[in-house]
Amino acid sequence: MFNRAFNKFLTRKPSKKELYPYLYSIAFKELGNPKHQVKTEPIKCKYCSAIFTDTDLIKEDKKKGTYYICEYCGTENIIDKAKVKEKLPNDIDFILIEALSKKTIEEEKVTKVDITEGELYTSIIDISGSMSGAKIEAVKKSLIQTIKDFKINSPTTKYLLIAFESSIYYYLRHDKNPFNFNGDLLFSLDGMKAELQNSMKKEKFLGSIGEFAEGWIRIVQDLRSMDMTALGPALYFGIISFELFKSTGRITLLTDGLANQGIGNLSGTSPGVEKFYEKMADLCNKFKIIVDVVGVSAPGDNNEMGLQTLGTLTDKTGGTLYLISSEEMETIFSEMRATRFVGKDVKVRIIVPPSINVANITGAFSSKGISKVSELNLGAITEDRELFLELNSTKELSEKEEIPVQLQVEYLDNDGHKRMRVINDKIKVTKDENEFKSEYDQRVNVMMNIQAAGTGYYAGKVDESKKRLTQLRNVMMDEMSALKSSNIHFAEKDFSEGLSFLDDELEEIEAEEKEVVQAPAKSYYAAKGQQRARLSSETMKKRLEKKKK
Repeated sequence: MFNRAFNKFLTRKPSKKELYPYLYSIAFKELGNPKHQVKTEPIKCKYCSAIFTDTDLIKEDKKKGTYYICEYCGTENIIDKAKVKEKLPNDIDFILIEALSKKTIEEEKVTKVDITEGELYTSIIDISGSMSGAKIEAVKKSLIQTIKDFKINSPTTKYLLIAFESSIYYYLRHDKNPFNFNGDLLFSLDGMKAELQNSMKKEKFLGSIGEFAEGWIRIVQDLRSMDMTALGPALYFGIISFELFKSTGRITLLTDGLANQGIGNLSGTSPGVEKFYEKMADLCNKFKIIVDVVGVSAPGDNNEMGLQTLGTLTDKTGGTLYLISSEEMETIFSEMRATRFVGKDVKVRIIVPPSINVANITGAFSSKGISKVSELNLGAITEDRELFLELNSTKELSEKEEIPVQLQVEYLDNDGHKRMRVINDKIKVTKDENEFKSEYDQRVNVMMNIQAAGTGYYAGKVDESKKRLTQLRNVMMDEMSALKSSNIHFAEKDFSEGLSFLDDELEEIEAEEKEVVQAPAKSYYAAKGQQRARLSSETMKKRLEKKKK
């Protein structure tokens, strides 16, 4: 789960830093398969919050009592000896909070589910005028299939439907008329929340999909496209519903045009609009909501839909950003239904000593570069997510040193346990640069560069991102030739596989450059950029294998 591209640190910085950065891969596939589990509360350093695992560091003093000196920051920590039972392994899963006991299958009935039970799935659907015709029909078909799927495979899931044009239609129940919200109300968060609470005073019951699927299908079939696009208000109504119903779950937001009505207007120079959607993303994380954003585009219509801004909702919650045609809708809805998460409310921390710092992180957010962050909040993650972490030495190191690095991943597992995965690593130091190069895994360097290029792609900097990958390929080719001619041992297989990754990614970019002429460019780049910024080594290998067949 926590793997290095390099074997040792160098006493001085590498001479070719672009080819030999100090990189780690954090692959989440193994998150759900801990090697060692304990139910004790971890002991943390009072200064840097590193988790204490090595009993060999314990010291005794008549005046101080039992203590240890943190190997990361040098802080002296007094500890209760009774709580230290044994030296813990380098890869360990602390169970911080046990899940609440669940009802047995016999007790679980698919009828009139209490509003505090189960997760909530919310569809927020654009029914503005531009959605008429094939688009709205494709949405309805896909939604109906989703409801049928939930009825069979997750019948206790609760469901809300929010449709929006210039007004908001809030379908709390399949057998009731929707609440309707419009006008100046759509510019006030407090006003919208108060109005929704007031509307729910008489009716707050949420039934399960298993009980009411057929009724919901009839509602979806009757959806018709109408006026403008009050996306921001519709999104907020969806989010605060999770607070009011004390639920966690998932939102699918679907649109084919820019939000142009109410708060969160993306069509003009509305001040603070990006902060609005960042605030909405933070609210989603607070209530543990995963958001998928689906932009629908017909070939050649070039309708922008602000996916570069809406993408922050998927970045921060772990959902996915899509730009699709009507014909692709059922495939994408099917993909979303099949998505399984290995952890939710995921927080990642890296602990290093003062001589080392975190220079860069990729794979976390596609909308911006990340560096020098003490904690990353990733929302929910799938098993194919992978982050890449670059370290940097802040001073000349000694060959006698052994550099400690600790990864902490706090998360909720699929059974509701709150856990913390802690992995410790210790890295030796060498002054021999050829030794340093000999085992270096260039595949990790390539993948980090591809993810970084994805961040640029998200921002529309296509030429710059393509140039970055092309230059890396040329530099790697030159380095391979130089190492061979000098008869220096190096991991040639890793170099070659890394080059195949680059070649394939550059081919993908070329194909995308042809496609974008028939699409809204900014939104297209945003969706492709997030996909590239989240690309994992495992996904890349599978893609190459598929192309070989």
